[in-house]
Amino acid sequence: MTLGAVACSTGTETTASAPPSASAGGGLEKTKLKVATLPAIDSAAIYVAIDQGLFKQEGLDVTPEVVQAAPEAIPMLVKGEIDAMFGNYVSMFAAHDKQALKLRILAEGSRAAPDSLSIMALPTSPIKTPKDLEGKTINVNVLHNFQELALTQVLKANNVDPATIKYVQVTFQNIMPSWKGGQIDAAYLGEPMVTAATSTMGARKILDPASGPAAEFPISGYVSSQEWYDKNPKTAAAFQRAIHNAAKLMENNREVVAKVLPNFTQIDAATAATVTFPYFSSSDNPVRLQRVADWMWEAKWLSKQIDVKSLMSPTTSG
Repeated sequence: MTLGAVACSTGTETTASAPPSASAGGGLEKTKLKVATLPAIDSAAIYVAIDQGLFKQEGLDVTPEVVQAAPEAIPMLVKGEIDAMFGNYVSMFAAHDKQALKLRILAEGSRAAPDSLSIMALPTSPIKTPKDLEGKTINVNVLHNFQELALTQVLKANNVDPATIKYVQVTFQNIMPSWKGGQIDAAYLGEPMVTAATSTMGARKILDPASGPAAEFPISGYVSSQEWYDKNPKTAAAFQRAIHNAAKLMENNREVVAKVLPNFTQIDAATAATVTFPYFSSSDNPVRLQRVADWMWEAKWLSKQIDVKSLMSPTTSG
């Protein structure tokens, strides 16, 4: 699941040395790419790069193929039906751990921003504070994924026992009915549902899953297989530059994001003008991505520890 602030990364970032540009290196190995994406705000960079001609500037013709969840795209990537995919790191690290996919991270995508995610209670709910969440049922889109991983750390920081929380898998379209019907006690929402629940239902925010230890938690990014990367290193570098340049553009221009959202999400233009966006990454940082793998190891979701830096492509910008 990906849920979506337009901002770039802040502070000094650890980056690898840049390879030569495609033009300096004598051209791209491949120019037409199929990339699996998700119908969520987080994947906006690829659509901005298309809309603003950033892929074209790099000599690339990129076609997005929308899937409903990252696990759907992993077999497509392995079979070579797509060149790359956008998805959440938890699903992709899990696939890499199971050796279902030898992963190569092409570019970071989104990081959780304040208020882009929220644990919410209905106006009549007895849940008033984070401590009141103990023993309660909360929805997630996929069990044992990034929602649960980040929230566990935030709960511990708020003196709440994560082991008492019961998670149930609920699809996006069923969250509101399940919440109103009492099947879940508190709702784990992302934008635009946070804005909608606040304005139409009077829902109250109990906890921000992107706060404290999970501030700027890396959610999702663009990856290929290692085999594909080895065959197309210049194409991969050109793709990364376009994604990074899209994020830089989005940092100071909310309108370029709002313009493309109705093209691939159910967010209309009016809503796109008001919702909270995630952070979009204009450069890649192995230190912050390592946090995801370390937390997965701590949660016993991995059979061995992952050195994330070894999976990352050299950065070409930022």
